[in-house]
Amino acid sequence: MRRLRSILSDGDAPLRARQRWGVAVCAAVVATAASCARYQHYAAAPLDRSTENARYRAHGLGAPAVSRFLAAGGVPLGDSGWSTRQLALASLYYRADVPQARAELRASHAAEITAGARPAPPADVSAERASRPDEGRSTTWSFSLAAGLTLELGGKRSARLARARAAATGARLGLEREAWDIAQHTRFDALAVVDADRRAADRAAESSQLGMVASLLGARYRAGELSAAEVARADADRQAATVDGARAEVDRVAARAALARDLAVPADSVASVRVIPDARSACTRLDSLSADSLRALALVTNARVGVALAGYAVAESDLRLAVGNQYPDVTIGPGILWEQGIRRWVLSLGTPGIPLQTRGPIAEATARREARAAAFRLAQDSVLAAVDSAAAVCGAVGAERAAADSLVSASTRTLDAASRAFERGEVGETDVAFARLAFVRARSGLHDAEGREAAAGAALEAAVGRWLTGPPVQWPDLAAPPDSSGAER
Repeated sequence: MRRLRSILSDGDAPLRARQRWGVAVCAAVVATAASCARYQHYAAAPLDRSTENARYRAHGLGAPAVSRFLAAGGVPLGDSGWSTRQLALASLYYRADVPQARAELRASHAAEITAGARPAPPADVSAERASRPDEGRSTTWSFSLAAGLTLELGGKRSARLARARAAATGARLGLEREAWDIAQHTRFDALAVVDADRRAADRAAESSQLGMVASLLGARYRAGELSAAEVARADADRQAATVDGARAEVDRVAARAALARDLAVPADSVASVRVIPDARSACTRLDSLSADSLRALALVTNARVGVALAGYAVAESDLRLAVGNQYPDVTIGPGILWEQGIRRWVLSLGTPGIPLQTRGPIAEATARREARAAAFRLAQDSVLAAVDSAAAVCGAVGAERAAADSLVSASTRTLDAASRAFERGEVGETDVAFARLAFVRARSGLHDAEGREAAAGAALEAAVGRWLTGPPVQWPDLAAPPDSSGAER
């Protein structure tokens, strides 16, 4: 400032003019300093890879935070076990996919701020000293202060804002779709655990019953009532059932490992978890909802359609921006010049650049919009096809379930009749054992049919994008991370 005062005091310029220029220069310096004060500083965030294993090993379904998270969703834990919906929601707590999509959503919201920003006005301050004053001038010093203001034409700013808002909407819907896919995939694996547990129990029961049959047939063979071939065939059936039981046990362990992978928890934390079968399959809703109603509902609730629609809105905004770029921006630059004691006022008018090539970008943006329109129609067709396919499978497994129910009822009646006949002494214990074996196999077939019906119902709900049965579930607000209490805000 001392050097600045000495410069301003040079020559015979009037004191008032020097004071004005001193105030102007000081204001420019203060404005520049204030602008720099708003700058943010870079902060490094290195990853601590040494704690990754400990963090993963700390994941567990028994954590109180997970219980609070489920209670906030309206599906509190009970003492009987875990339902498939509870496991589906629990997968959103530990999975890293959700925070990643959440960060992308925050980035899209920040992009809205960037898109709405106007061009920064440039400012220029200069000082010049001549070797000697011109003729009739009072000082050798000249000062200038100029600023610029850029006016965007063609609706460029509104097109950028529309694009950023559409991208943010797409990111929000993408987060919902990612979470729904994670939850549904976990639910499918939970249903697979239910099927694997039932199959292992059914194979164990069948192997035990075949062992009893083989033992009874062996006693009759030793009594001379049967041939060795019949006993050998029964023993072979028992051994085959033992192999099936071992294979079912492997499938049970594999199903629980897949469920643990979906939940992002160690495998040993779900080894003893009891998964409760669904009380009702979504296939039963086909009795009250027509296929047309489900298709109309899917087009509204399935996030895949919304993501495709947001992508089309982004392409539409890109085309608007390409069309707006045909119009050059205008820069107005007012300025003040104090040239060796003479004050001047300057106004400049210009353009940063005249766009010469616009047909190519417009054609490219038009083609991208057509591609996004085709992608939107593809998403609609895929969702509708998924609903129709799941509804068709529901009809088929419903018929299978009815047939399996009839077979269990018939085998139950046969077993009851054989038991009463054995009590009356009309048949032997072997006949009762064969009737009980038929009942065990019929019950196993019913369990398989129930599993396929549950899977078909889950596929129908996945296509629609909403759970159709059971009590209502409060879907968590995925845009906000879990708080310290473990529940989503």
